[in-house]
Amino acid sequence: MTGPTQAAGYEARLRDRFGEGVVSVRLLNGNELHLTIRSKEDLPEACAYVHDELKGVLATVVCSDERRISGEFVLRYAFGIGGGEDLFVIVETRIEQGSPGSRPSFPSVALRLQAATLYEREIRDMFGLVPEGHPDERPMVLHEQWPEDVQPLRKDFDIGTKVARVTDRPYEFLKVDGEGVSEIPVGPVHAGIIEPGHFRFSTIGDSIINLETRLYYTHRGVEKLAESMNLDKVLLVSERISGDEAVANSTAYCQAIEKIAGVTPPRRALQVRAVCAEMERVYNHIGTLAGLSTDVGFGYGAARLSILKERMMRLNEEVAGSRLLFGVNRLGGVGVDLSEEKSVRLLGATDEVLSDFKRVVSFLRSDSSVMDRLRGTGAISSAAALEIGVVGVAARSSGLDIDTRRDHPYGAYRSLRIDPHHDNLQQVTRFQAEMTRRRGDVLARFETRVEEVINSVEIMREVLQDLDSGRELAVPLTRDALKPYSHAFGYGESHRGQTVHWVMIGEDQDSLFRYKVRTASFANWPAIETAVLNDIVADFPLVNKSLDLSYAGNDL
Repeated sequence: MTGPTQAAGYEARLRDRFGEGVVSVRLLNGNELHLTIRSKEDLPEACAYVHDELKGVLATVVCSDERRISGEFVLRYAFGIGGGEDLFVIVETRIEQGSPGSRPSFPSVALRLQAATLYEREIRDMFGLVPEGHPDERPMVLHEQWPEDVQPLRKDFDIGTKVARVTDRPYEFLKVDGEGVSEIPVGPVHAGIIEPGHFRFSTIGDSIINLETRLYYTHRGVEKLAESMNLDKVLLVSERISGDEAVANSTAYCQAIEKIAGVTPPRRALQVRAVCAEMERVYNHIGTLAGLSTDVGFGYGAARLSILKERMMRLNEEVAGSRLLFGVNRLGGVGVDLSEEKSVRLLGATDEVLSDFKRVVSFLRSDSSVMDRLRGTGAISSAAALEIGVVGVAARSSGLDIDTRRDHPYGAYRSLRIDPHHDNLQQVTRFQAEMTRRRGDVLARFETRVEEVINSVEIMREVLQDLDSGRELAVPLTRDALKPYSHAFGYGESHRGQTVHWVMIGEDQDSLFRYKVRTASFANWPAIETAVLNDIVADFPLVNKSLDLSYAGNDL
C-alpha cells in the first residue's frame, strides 16, 4: 500500500506543475490520489503529464452523471503507477450540462494518449458528451438503429425504456484503396459456438494490410442494470460479466466495496480467493493452448490439453461447487472454504495435471510444424503494446513488465512471489530463448502461458502450505459505513490481464450510483488489428486465439 510520504511526493509534483489550475489533491482508499483540475481545457495536458512524467499507465476512464449531486458530469482518467509505488493517480474534471439542446463537450485526450481512444468513444455514445478533436467520430457501442439523442447511462434514462428503432445510419468502415486490394468481411455471425463480432479485412493477395473490428452486437447494459440492484445482486452480475473470469471480476468488485466500507476480509478468506483465482488462471490458459493446437491442425495436442482443462474444471467443482468457480466470493470474504481434505485433493490433482501438462508442452515444442506456425505470427511490438495500453499475457509477451498482482498487490498476493519461478525451466531451448526475448508473437504468448500455468500451481502450493488456521471466512459489512456517493477502485489480474471495477455507492447505501467495469478484453481488443498486419488471412484464427479475447468481457 502506498505510504503518506510517497503520496505527498506525487501531490507536490502535481501542484508544482499545475499550480492555480488545481482545485484539490486528495488521497482516498489508501492508494488513490485524486487530482481535480479547475478547467476541463487542462485535461489533455494533465493526463499527458501523469503518463509521460509520472510514468502512469492508463487503467480506465470513468464518466458519471452526477447532475443530481453537483449539477455536472464528472470525468476520471485513472493511471496506475507500479514499480513498487502501488499508486493510482486519477485526473478528475467536471463538465457542465450546458444549455438545453446543446451537447456538453470536453477536449479529447486521445490525440495525446492512444489508449484513451475507445473510452472516449464509449463516453460519447453512453453519456452524450462530445470529445472535441477526437480522431474517430463514429459511434462504437450504439449501433445503427439506436437514436442519436438517447444516452442510456444518463440518470434520466429509465432502465425499463423500450427504445424505438430508427432508420439505419450506415456505419462507415475505413476504406483501403489501391491496385490489388480486396476486402473480406467476416461475421458478425460465425461458424461454430462463438459470440458475434465483425472483422473487415483489407488484403493484397493473402496478406492482411488492414483490419477493422466492430463489436457490441450483444451489449447487455450491465452497468445500467447494476444501478437497479442491491450490492449482493451486483456481485452475482460481476461474476457473469465474462463467465471464465468469475473470480477475477468478483474479486475486483468485492475489493472496491470493502475499501469503501473500511473492512479487510479474514486472512484465510484472502488466501481462498488467491487459490481460486490461480485455479481460474490454470484452466483457462490450458484451454487457450488447446485452442492454439486446434488452429495449427495439431489434433493430438488439442485433445490432450482439452482433457487437462476438463480435469481442472472438475476439480473446480469439487473445491468450489462450480466448474466456472461461481460463488467463491462474498462481500467481506468468501463463500467457500478449503478444508484439509480439499487442500490435499487440490495439491495432488494439480501436481498430476502439471506433470501431464509439461509432457504435452514438451511434445508440442518438439514438433517443428507447430512451432513454425507460431513463430513470427501475430507479432505486437513493445512500442505498439505500450501505446495501445495492452495488459496481461499479451503485454508481458511483448516485453512490458506489468502484472497487477505484483504492481498493485491485493489480498494474499501482498506476501506472495508473482514473478515466474524459472527453476522449472532450466533446460533452455531455442523456443524458450525466443520467449525470453519477448518478440510479442504467438510463440511468445504460447510460452508465457506455459510459464504462468507452472507459476500458478506453485502459488497455489505456497498458499495451501501456509493456510491460516482461522475458521472465519467473512466479516460483516455495516451499511452505515457505505456513505452515499463514496467511491473506490477495485482491481485484479485475470488470466487475460488487469480488470478494473469502479463503484460509487447510491443514496440508500445498499445500491450503486455508478458501476464502471473495464476488463482486460476491452484494453486488448485493439491489439488484434496491429497483430495481424502482414500476416495471411489463414493465420487470423491463430492470432485471435493467442490473444484470448472475450466478446462478453467487452460488450458490457
